[in-house]
Amino acid sequence: MKQFNINRENIFNKLRFISYVGIFVNIVLTVTKFYVGITGHSEALVADGFNSLSDIFAGLVVYVSFKISNKPQDKEHPYGHAKAEMIATFIVALILILFGFSIIGVSAFKIYFHYYEKPALDTLIVALATIVVKEILYKWTLRWGKLLKSTGLVATAYDHRSDVVVSLAVVIGIFFAIKGYYYMDPIAGIIVSFFIFRLAIKLIKESIGNLMDESPPGFVVDKIKNIITSVKGVEKITDIKVRKSGPYFYIDVEIEINQNMTVKMSHDIAESVKGSLMSSNIYINDVMVHINPFEN
Repeated sequence: MKQFNINRENIFNKLRFISYVGIFVNIVLTVTKFYVGITGHSEALVADGFNSLSDIFAGLVVYVSFKISNKPQDKEHPYGHAKAEMIATFIVALILILFGFSIIGVSAFKIYFHYYEKPALDTLIVALATIVVKEILYKWTLRWGKLLKSTGLVATAYDHRSDVVVSLAVVIGIFFAIKGYYYMDPIAGIIVSFFIFRLAIKLIKESIGNLMDESPPGFVVDKIKNIITSVKGVEKITDIKVRKSGPYFYIDVEIEINQNMTVKMSHDIAESVKGSLMSSNIYINDVMVHINPFEN
C-alpha cells in the first residue's frame, strides 16, 4: 500500500470513500437477498437481508456521525459534537432488535404450523456469494482501519467478518432445506436473529459506555501513561482520567514536577506533555494538564 498522509481531512475523505463502498455493497446485497429470498422461499436469506440492511444503517451512522463529530465547537456545544455518533448508534441498535424479533416471529410461525417450502437453488448461490464479498470487504476495511489507527473502522471490518459467519449459517440451513430438511431454513433464520441481537446489545453497551464517559481499556490508558512519564521533567502521575467522545479521546491528567521550577518551566513541561500525547494519536482531541509540586 502506498504511503498515506494521515491527518483529519485525509482520514475523513478515506472514511467517506470506505463508507460509500460499504453502503453500496450492502444495498446490492440487501436488495438481492430480499428478492431472491422471497421469490426463492428462504426465510434464512430474508433474515440475512435484514442483517445487510442493518449494515447499511451502520455505514450511514459511521459516515454521518464522523462528519458531525468533526464540526467545530460552538457556544451551545463547547465540548463539540462527538457524542452524536453514540446517539445514532443507540437508535440503530434499537432498530436491529425490532428486526430480530420480527424474523424470529415469522420463522417460529413457519416451524409451529409446518409451513415449509423448498428453497430455490438461487438462494444458496446468493448466500455463498455473500460470504465471498464480505470476506473481501473485511480484509480491505481492516487494512485501512489499522493504517488509520481507527478503532471504528476496525470494528466495522470485524462486523463484516461476523457477517461471513452469519451467511455461513444461512448456507448450511438452505443446503439442508434443499436436501429435504425443510425446517432447517427457518431455524437458520432464527440463528441469524440471535447474531443480530448480539450485535445490537454490543452497540447499546458501547453507546451507553461512551455517553457515560466510560474509561477506555487498561492497555490504552497504560500507553498514555508511558508517553506522559517519558516527557523530561515529569516526576510522577498523580491522577489521570481518559474518556472517549465519539471517535476521539479526551485526557485530564495531574502530574508532579520539581517544586523549585519556575512557572514558565512548569508551563513548558505541561505543553510538552500535551504535545506528545496529541502527536502520538490523531484521535486524541484534547489534553488538560494540571501541575502539582513533587516532594522527595
